[in-house]
Amino acid sequence: MSRFSIHFPVLGPRVRSGALRWKGSWWQILQCGLGAAVAWHLARALWDQPAPVFAAVAAVISLGVTDGQRLRRVGELGVGVTVGVLLGSLIVQWIGHGGWQIGLIVVLGMAVARFLDAGNLIVNQTALQAVFVLALPPQPGGNSARWLDAMTGAVVALLIAALLPSDPRRELRARTASYVERLAAVLDDTARAVREHDAALAARALEAVRGTQAELDAWAESVTAGQEVNRISPLRWGGREEVSAQERLEAGVDRATRNLRVAVRRVRTALEFGEQMPDSLAGVFEELAAVVRTLGAPAWEGETQPPVVSGLKELAVRLGPRTLGADGLSATVVVAQVRSAVADLLEAHGIPLEEARRLMPR
Repeated sequence: MSRFSIHFPVLGPRVRSGALRWKGSWWQILQCGLGAAVAWHLARALWDQPAPVFAAVAAVISLGVTDGQRLRRVGELGVGVTVGVLLGSLIVQWIGHGGWQIGLIVVLGMAVARFLDAGNLIVNQTALQAVFVLALPPQPGGNSARWLDAMTGAVVALLIAALLPSDPRRELRARTASYVERLAAVLDDTARAVREHDAALAARALEAVRGTQAELDAWAESVTAGQEVNRISPLRWGGREEVSAQERLEAGVDRATRNLRVAVRRVRTALEFGEQMPDSLAGVFEELAAVVRTLGAPAWEGETQPPVVSGLKELAVRLGPRTLGADGLSATVVVAQVRSAVADLLEAHGIPLEEARRLMPR
């Protein structure tokens, strides 16, 4: 334990969590600073503006977006900011400043943004930038120059997001690690439920595995964002192989999870009705949990036989209903679903589906 943690036990965890947040955001913070500076100087040079505030504002707002498919979001947000400033400038020229004008521009700005099928963030930013234009005093060059500033900032933000993006592999690795640990915990709970004949624990495991879809969807969206970055930015072309491996892995884990949901549901149903499940199934779930925890890490290292593949193959050759003593209907269904899940995971690591199935006893 560090001396800092001893003397400041409350602040220690907060400092660590803050450092982790900073570590994951420093590149985006630098992007925002660079975007604001470049947009400011470029707008001054192009439009002869002494203080092109909206250029810097548009760049920072656009680059501040952090969700998946960031490049598209940056472009959409930049358009929203520019449209808001343009609408505000037009309203000022036509009907002047005032309270009712601000109300009108909010309605118009949000209506236009919603018509363009924008999300809530973009709708709000469109209206907000229009309000700023009406609330601020006129600047040299007229209000019409403000939308040119905003457009400049939006274009600068888009170029920075495209040419200097953060490394998508970092987020993908984090999402992989988080998801596989969550799935492995479900498998461990299912193993315990089978061994202890605990229907309530099986029900909790089922609820947990049913709740994984949102995290899977976020993982898939991060893969799409990574592919988008790798197509556009030469700086990130070196990560194409890893992102492609992540795409295969996410798709395979998604399919495997669907099969495991069915398996866990069958375990819960069988235990609720007092059916006996062979203890060998508990061992299968435990072994699969251990293998699942190794997913992702070696997927992009180019090994001929990564440990995860060896583990899956070793498990596959034992997944025969007779081998496991799965004589009842429920046990047979569970084994069938686990077999499908293992085949999906092998396919995600480059093993053809037919070859994966041939590994498993009839």
